[in-house]
Amino acid sequence: MPHTLWVESVLQIAVFVDAGYVYAQGSALIAGQKQPRTSVELNVREILARLRKVAEEACPEGRMLRTYWYDGLLRGGRPNSEQIEVANAPLSKLRLGMVNSKGQQKGVDSLIVTDLIDLARNRAISDALIVSGDEDIRIGVQVAQTFGVQVHLLGIKPARGSQSPDLIQEADTHREWTEDDVNAFLVVRLPAPAAGQPSAVAAPQSEAAVGVGSEAETLEAAVEAEMAAAIAQLDATKRESVRAAVQATPGRVPPELDRPTLARIRNRVGRDLTDAERKEYRAKFSQRLAE
Repeated sequence: MPHTLWVESVLQIAVFVDAGYVYAQGSALIAGQKQPRTSVELNVREILARLRKVAEEACPEGRMLRTYWYDGLLRGGRPNSEQIEVANAPLSKLRLGMVNSKGQQKGVDSLIVTDLIDLARNRAISDALIVSGDEDIRIGVQVAQTFGVQVHLLGIKPARGSQSPDLIQEADTHREWTEDDVNAFLVVRLPAPAAGQPSAVAAPQSEAAVGVGSEAETLEAAVEAEMAAAIAQLDATKRESVRAAVQATPGRVPPELDRPTLARIRNRVGRDLTDAERKEYRAKFSQRLAE
């Protein structure tokens, strides 16, 4: 009898998301191949809403516990605007592993497995929805199932090509997001064709013709143009998340905007910015983003 009461009261589902899988496979589906994070924009509110809908379909009589979002962070770095938005969203929990010098996530799989097993052991969930493709998750699935948890796996098309076959076999149910699903929450901004980019090499000029004042004016114009272009690409939702991130860390530009904008400025002026110039650019950009 106590067991029956426990089963009736614990119909509860948690969602476990490997963000690296979402970015990599989502961008591959849209653009034809995996894209760097700097080229990918995520609508956090939309993906969380869609994950909740899938969870409700998988466990129709259950209660949504929360979404656990697993991502990487450079050593000594700070969360980007999308990670901060996830952390601040209702019924969501941000879990951060590390990103090594090669851009590879480390520690994320172990975080997923640990949380999944702990929640199952403590009888906090009856169902789990997992968005990942990694074989290393399978042991967590097996252990959770021994505690009576039903595990539902969600992949991104083609899921059978982006997820471990053994992980798919281990799951109790398997679902797949199509291109229409992914387009609703993820945008890939491909770099402009080389012919359309400003030339990184200026026309030859004599040393006397290029004064300090002229170079400063050129740099200022490039900074203003590229800041405006970067801001113009943000939709209302993304702009709000970036504003919140900048207000939380004044003077800092989110890396997903900072790196590509600096690269475009470098192409326009034909050289790397000095430390002082980067500091001044970031102060201006941060102030503009916070408005």
